[in-house]
Amino acid sequence: MRIGIVGVHYGHCSMMVREARAAANAEIVGLVEADDARCETYPDFRRFESLDGLIAEARPDVVLEGVGHHEKLEIVETCAAAGVHLLLDKPLCRTREEWGRIARAIEAGGVRLTMYYTSRSYPPFIALREAILDGELGEIVSLISTHPHKLNSSSPDFYFDPERYVGTFSDVASHGVDQVRWLTGAELVGVHAYGTCMRHTDPPRHLEMDHVQASYQLSSGAGAVVTADWLTPADSPSFGDTRFILMGTRGSAHLRAYADDGLLIITDGKGAYEPDFSGKSRGNFVESMVDAFERDEDHFISTQDVLAVSKATIAAEESARRGGEFLKIE
Repeated sequence: MRIGIVGVHYGHCSMMVREARAAANAEIVGLVEADDARCETYPDFRRFESLDGLIAEARPDVVLEGVGHHEKLEIVETCAAAGVHLLLDKPLCRTREEWGRIARAIEAGGVRLTMYYTSRSYPPFIALREAILDGELGEIVSLISTHPHKLNSSSPDFYFDPERYVGTFSDVASHGVDQVRWLTGAELVGVHAYGTCMRHTDPPRHLEMDHVQASYQLSSGAGAVVTADWLTPADSPSFGDTRFILMGTRGSAHLRAYADDGLLIITDGKGAYEPDFSGKSRGNFVESMVDAFERDEDHFISTQDVLAVSKATIAAEESARRGGEFLKIE
């Protein structure tokens, strides 16, 4: 499958490109990137001046992106109109209006959309999901997912422009919202959220909110609290440090990922134990995407997954701006 790349300057793009290079069933056919220095790090890629030129000349089946949040809508609409599938880095978009345009474009173009949600391929989360599917924790009642991150001098300027940045929660907590949906199999049907800015308050690098806490109602009757912040100390050895606590009717789980991996499960039947999650992985994300698309199937992170997570994070951002008003998520 032919893969084009638009932008190599943001987020997980370098990891996605690395996996595309390694995928036996994929061929990288071109790159669109305005920054000459960044292009020089990929000297073997044919460079195009525009997405339209890439699509017309290189004829990609999939476009992989690593651009600013405010640039994604145009890329999605252009690719969908040309019948080109999309692999995006998180997040998807800023507003409900943009979400609607993306959903309509994807449907009209008959294309598939997936997103690089790395938790689903990360060993501790895979082990936790296996325990849930095996019934060890019983019915899930409560979930807490925390996402502290580090903001530094290399952070993009658009982070500090509310007209271009999606917001702290939509950016940082989209992984957590995907985790909640994936682990429970339930939809998020309502939210109230609170946000504040107490650290990054000095212009020009001032954030609208540097901490957001959202409380979600799930279709299963469970509740989930998801937090996102840019408060990780500058001297922290890691960029982020995800914690996940899950309580069920028969057991509980405490997970730590990325800074220091660990998973503790406590159940009525087994007591406390730490499962071996070494070797658990979904393998090459891009390769599995290509396999699915070639079968005319959704990837394991489906178009519906991407749209549902985005709708839920946008609702949380809106609730926080309204001072915690409860909002239904259709």
